[in-house]
Amino acid sequence: MVWQKRFMLFRALIATALAMAALDVAMRHGSKGVGGVSLVILLVFLYWILVWAVYTLFAVTCHRIVLLGETSVPKYGLLSWTSRETRFFGWLFVLFFYALLIVGPVLLVTFGAVFLGVPFFKGYEKYWFFLGAVGAIYVFARLAVLFPATAIGERRNTDWAFATTAKNGWRLVAASCFTGPLSYGIHALPVDHNLFTDFLVRLLDSALWAIGLVALSLSFRFLSMSPDGGEANNALQQTADGGR
Repeated sequence: MVWQKRFMLFRALIATALAMAALDVAMRHGSKGVGGVSLVILLVFLYWILVWAVYTLFAVTCHRIVLLGETSVPKYGLLSWTSRETRFFGWLFVLFFYALLIVGPVLLVTFGAVFLGVPFFKGYEKYWFFLGAVGAIYVFARLAVLFPATAIGERRNTDWAFATTAKNGWRLVAASCFTGPLSYGIHALPVDHNLFTDFLVRLLDSALWAIGLVALSLSFRFLSMSPDGGEANNALQQTADGGR
């Protein structure tokens, strides 16, 4: 039961959660007053690379504890980098690229239509963007099983992910995104944005991310153990038997 592992998850994830919170606060408050557009772009780029790297350790730790048990990671979580984390990090970029391929054309068509005065576009821009975002979220949810698979050492591809999640796309959307409204609500609270409150909000975000990762891990396990997921089932069992 995942609930019985809650203290192990907290202990293993707290270091990377604190690191992500510190990075977020440093970016929000440390970049104020920085001159030069190119310098700002460089800082934003470096910030996202660092956050994604720390998030990779955070997510792999969470997936491995849920799927393989607490002995599959060090007591205080993964704090070192291996080829497994590199593959996980790479999938983050791949899925981000997929999302751009879906949302990008929708944005271009929408802004082009608004500029040309095409009916049913002007005044409804956010709804067209929402349509593209829903498509991107759906594809992301279908491919998201690549993350727990990679975390436990499997080498999978997008064809496998689409086959594994067939007929379960919207269920995975619900499982992966149910913490989103909670996170939005936390950020919408009328609080004074200082170092302390922003740090706490970012920690709460990490807790919600952990819940989402647990839900994704359990979805991956369910789909792997289903009658149609025999190959994934065997791989999961072999990885679990193999230890770390």
